[in-house]
Amino acid sequence: MQIIYLNSHHQHAITPPKQPIVLALGFFDGVHKGHQFVIQTAAKIASKKRLPLAVMTFNRHASRIFNHGPSASFRYLTTLKQKAELIKKLHADILYVVDFNHQFASLSPKAFINRYVIGLNAKIVVAGFDYTFGQGGTTTIDSMAAISDQLIKTVTVKELDSQHTKISSTRIRKLISQGKITEANRLLGHSYETTGKLIRAQIDGLSIVNPSSRLQQLPKTGNYLCDVTISNQKKRLSVHVHQASSHHSPAVIYVNRALFHHLPHINSLPVTIEWLSG
Repeated sequence: MQIIYLNSHHQHAITPPKQPIVLALGFFDGVHKGHQFVIQTAAKIASKKRLPLAVMTFNRHASRIFNHGPSASFRYLTTLKQKAELIKKLHADILYVVDFNHQFASLSPKAFINRYVIGLNAKIVVAGFDYTFGQGGTTTIDSMAAISDQLIKTVTVKELDSQHTKISSTRIRKLISQGKITEANRLLGHSYETTGKLIRAQIDGLSIVNPSSRLQQLPKTGNYLCDVTISNQKKRLSVHVHQASSHHSPAVIYVNRALFHHLPHINSLPVTIEWLSG
């Protein structure tokens, strides 16, 4: 899968594919079952039309740009790297990562279509029913064909639900924050995963894992069953999370380093944690 980064300064310098593409649009945080359904729908169309499948996402959530109050506590389900890996598993040929900034957010719906859809040689666009674009974020995918003067064909994917409730990143984020890992994983369609660095400092015999991203959602204070990988050793063990009382203080993750044998004697070892249950 080719990854292409787009921003308003050099987007015009990107050479679009010579062949028309099928383009799946969405933020895709978590790449949960609903997102997978959107991308799989686009993949089926691409296969039938014998066209490349492209997916477009964004490097940051809109709230990180516009909200500086209590809502600025937004947390991601996936880092950009994790998102790319999950999208690659869905057999995308191209992943476009757009720099979501104030300038991009101010684009009119028509300007967005001209630059980021028609400009990339997309002929068929697939998105979820709740996808919006353009300044103000109120224009829906159903309007795209008309705004493009019918140059673009659109396919709207209906809501995917579980137990009569929409599968959404917001719902999954809340479940993880509540420590309901099993339910979150069921909606994700894969194990929730975080990464970090294991440091040698210990508290009560446990070593600290510093998360790779302070903006990724962690569960509430408690013990969780996880698959932890350190230096190619994968162990199923209990991981302890301590959430500070202040939103300004980061959560701390603790693991039992002694369960891993012959770890390198360095102070910062890469760690991958697959969260299985609370």
